[in-house]
Amino acid sequence: MHAGCAAAVPDCRTVAGMKSARIDLPDPLDARIGQLQRQLARERKARQAAEAIAESGLRDLYESKRLLALLQRITDRANATDTLIDALDFTLGEICAEMGWDFGNAYLVHSNLEAIPCDCWHVANPDHLMPFVEASHTASFPSGMDLPGQVVADRRAHWIDDVRTDANFLRRDVAIACRVVGGCAFPIMAGGEVVAIFEFFSRRSISANACVIETMAQIALQLGRVAEREYTREALLRDALHDPLTTLPNRVLLHERASSAFSRLPPGQHGLAVMVIDLDGFKAVNDKFGHDAGDCLLVATAARLRDAIDECVGGESVCRTRDADHQRANKTRATLARTGGDEFVVLLENIADEDLPMTIAASLLAELTLPFSIGRDEVAIGASIGIAQSNPTYRDYDEIQRDADLAMYEAKAAGRGKTVMFTEALGTEVRQRMSLERDLREAITEQQFVLHYQAILDLGTSTVLGFEALVRWNHPRHGLIAPNDFIPTAEETGLIVFIGDWVLREACKAIGRLQAKGRDRNTPLFIAVNIAPQQFLQPDFVPYLRAMIMETGIPAECLKLEVTEGVAVLDAERTRQVLEQCRDIGIRVGLDDFGTGYSSLSYLHSLPFDTIKIDRAFVAAVDQSKSRKIVRTILDLAGDLDLTVVAEGIETAEQQAALTAMGCEMGQGFLLSRPLDEAAAFKLLP
Repeated sequence: MHAGCAAAVPDCRTVAGMKSARIDLPDPLDARIGQLQRQLARERKARQAAEAIAESGLRDLYESKRLLALLQRITDRANATDTLIDALDFTLGEICAEMGWDFGNAYLVHSNLEAIPCDCWHVANPDHLMPFVEASHTASFPSGMDLPGQVVADRRAHWIDDVRTDANFLRRDVAIACRVVGGCAFPIMAGGEVVAIFEFFSRRSISANACVIETMAQIALQLGRVAEREYTREALLRDALHDPLTTLPNRVLLHERASSAFSRLPPGQHGLAVMVIDLDGFKAVNDKFGHDAGDCLLVATAARLRDAIDECVGGESVCRTRDADHQRANKTRATLARTGGDEFVVLLENIADEDLPMTIAASLLAELTLPFSIGRDEVAIGASIGIAQSNPTYRDYDEIQRDADLAMYEAKAAGRGKTVMFTEALGTEVRQRMSLERDLREAITEQQFVLHYQAILDLGTSTVLGFEALVRWNHPRHGLIAPNDFIPTAEETGLIVFIGDWVLREACKAIGRLQAKGRDRNTPLFIAVNIAPQQFLQPDFVPYLRAMIMETGIPAECLKLEVTEGVAVLDAERTRQVLEQCRDIGIRVGLDDFGTGYSSLSYLHSLPFDTIKIDRAFVAAVDQSKSRKIVRTILDLAGDLDLTVVAEGIETAEQQAALTAMGCEMGQGFLLSRPLDEAAAFKLLP
């Protein structure tokens, strides 16, 4: 040790022995201790700050993880559910439980920007909060009013720090009574619009911190996606179940409702009716004014039908509502649907008065007699209505619909503006006719027809001049069927055109065979063929005739066509053109059943016929003075117009004698010859 240092340090024993003496530490040491104490304090403070920061970070991290877990649960549910209501119900419970909020409530926002409660809510303590809960989930709020209305108006979240100080909070009194303090509400957006709102309340103040706001925004985003999916699905379903033009239920939705209604019928199965409405004259409007005008007419027609039905049933028809379930079970309900181009169907449920369908039908027909405006024009249409009502014989709705269709077809056939109620007798008749139509189609495909020939004679010499070809149906089960039993149905269905083409072709072939037998005759033998109006007025009728004559190689003058005045009634100008073209080819044309129509004389003067046939009704009564005078007049008129006359239906010698005495040149009938097959008929020739 250095000497200087040793001298400076006092002896410890000396110090210990100086009990009453004051020890004075050097100034530099005192400063050093103070410095250390201050440094220690700073370090303690820094450590406390660091611990606080760490604790806050851990707390924020925990809060973030907690909110992320909440968001994840809600997202999972949103992805799994199909309805916004289900997602809202789950979300309210999760948020209230996680955030410690006492009450959560949801609203749907309608197109009028009004927040409507959807009976979707969650409450933690019902006993203390039920008055406020009742006030909340039963009230609607227009835009700008109360907490939900503010969210609708501003399209953003809103907070209430203290319900006692918020003058716009309409539920303030009941909230205060339930000791509610704070609240908040958030919008749920879909397609850029507020579609729903969820609000929360607590007995404590609810802080609007950024983390909560961001989490709620993300939750709202997930719920908005649920809403968009639901709306898209509803739109697709609506498009699939509704007519896009009139927005009425379509055939699919009608069948769904009708089948459900049928299943709910009482044991007697009464109370359900189906009305099938087919518009009269719509096609003419569509053809004249175009499809756009036709669409407008259909929309206007649907509106009239709907209004008339509403008035008859005493309230809104189901066609104006999304679902009929909310209507009273004992109230008559009506569904108007568009099931085809110009066809509508009315389904009536819970009918107490069996006359109601006929009453509604009369009202609908009356509405449709009023003109419709199409641009500057007015058009008139009508309708044919068929009705069928449920009864114990029906097994399902489809059978009622089928019979209503049958009744509508009968109404259509009866003329414009008719209503027909289905009956069992009608059903039997129509089903037989439909069966006949099916068999006729098969007969055309299988060529089940044969031609018989009835001779046409010179009444003065009894010489065969030609034949009339008469079609018969050789039915595989029923044998030979006369034309009167199937030609009317063929004409109604349009099948007569196909049958007529076959008859023409076969008759032309027969003419070729006939010419071989009558080669030595001065006057060629002919075969007359009856032509239906539908066939005669076909655009390609004359070209078809030319083709048949060319194909078979027969003389055109050996083919004679017979038509009734019905062709002229359908289209007089077209009839004149076809007659002239036939004569240009060399084909002769006769007017059949002369005297039975109201316009026979006028057509006889204006149309170029070669022959007229006196109807069998006048021939049968030729022994009577009145009929004899009519026959005499026809013969005189024919002579003046240089027309040949054939009397048909001659069945007695007296009739033949009377006609011959009056100068009738030709005739046919059972007295002269019955219709025979080709071989037997041609044997009549010498």
